[in-house]
Amino acid sequence: MESIVTNIPNVETVRWAYRFILGRDAESDAVLAHWAIPADGRVILAHFIGSSEAADHRVAGYPSAGSWGEAWPGPEAVRAVFHLRFNAIPSAGEIEAELKAHPDLASLREGFLASPEVRAHVPPAAPPKATGLARPASAPGALQQPHRFTVLDKTFQLSGAADDGYWQNLVQGAPDEGPRRLARLIRAAFPDGGAGRVLVDAGANIGLTSMAMAAAAPYFSELLCFEPDVRSLSLLKGNLAANDLGRARALDIALAGREGMAQLWLDASNWGISVLVEPYSRIRGAGAMVSEVPIARLDSILTELDVERLDLLKISVSGGETPVISGAAEAIARNQPFVFVEFNLWTQMTAGARNPMEVLEEWRAAFPHMVSFDRQGKPMPILDHDGLLGVLQTVMTERDGVDNLILCSRLDWLERWGE
Repeated sequence: MESIVTNIPNVETVRWAYRFILGRDAESDAVLAHWAIPADGRVILAHFIGSSEAADHRVAGYPSAGSWGEAWPGPEAVRAVFHLRFNAIPSAGEIEAELKAHPDLASLREGFLASPEVRAHVPPAAPPKATGLARPASAPGALQQPHRFTVLDKTFQLSGAADDGYWQNLVQGAPDEGPRRLARLIRAAFPDGGAGRVLVDAGANIGLTSMAMAAAAPYFSELLCFEPDVRSLSLLKGNLAANDLGRARALDIALAGREGMAQLWLDASNWGISVLVEPYSRIRGAGAMVSEVPIARLDSILTELDVERLDLLKISVSGGETPVISGAAEAIARNQPFVFVEFNLWTQMTAGARNPMEVLEEWRAAFPHMVSFDRQGKPMPILDHDGLLGVLQTVMTERDGVDNLILCSRLDWLERWGE
């Protein structure tokens, strides 16, 4: 087979993914186009195999619906199979060999479903009985038992992928202070429970920060959760539903400073690392999976959704934080929302191609107040340029190169932080 795919029509790949994995045709051409965005066929495969519909279909014995299965197999089906399994283009000889080995679509489908690449994404038939979160002997993409997280006084359950380093660190590593800080900020800023508030989670991943936001503002009007990585998006939707947050919206769009499409580089072993690559980026994605994703300004999305306000914007997008802020300039000027932003030295210098000190200066100049956190986790307003130097030194020497900052227009919430 030829190496990495460059010209397979992804719509056809998705068409056959629906047929072979879900046993049916897609609802419409628009649905096909939507799921055809990832360039890497293995990402498409992981999404479909990991869906709840696929799980139900697997239990039922992979039945098929419609007349598509009555046709003879053709080269387009074989090409889709190779794209999904290997992210590669089959040669003419390989297509001929596959068609000779599988004289009908049922046989080709059976071989595809039995392939190691597909079976690697199928969870174990029975979940482990042991308590805790011992790593199951399963292949990539399999889900672990849900894990309980408590933020403020709210406990919820999240599911994650067994082979995801981000998930493993969440359940086995040191507690992540970011979601807890975010929740305390929201509770202090909106002591009425967030009634009528619009909250945005840019870089929602599997939903930990989204849950923290909902815990702190249970009476929110809108909770918009943006996650362009299709692997995490599937888990995000499931986690929102499992925690009775169906009214929150999970959106497969990357927030940015412009409209269009862009490459998203995905780390195969850590789903918490997905980098939106712009022409100026200095990062190199050797060994990374690549997905083409839609990008948009938050101002445009709010207009499209007919959402007229913005009260809090959380941003953790691997070096793309400044473009997200610029893409929300109208809402920020209009509503003066709180911005809870990740400051990561490595992603700012590589994906963002920025001097981190210049980024701090820009953020401080764009908002009336910038607030960092002291060694005890207490919010600490930054009053002058020396304060910015202190933030940079603390992030470099005490915070492993990454920390949270709050950008805002008022500080009255500081009085309620400890409540």
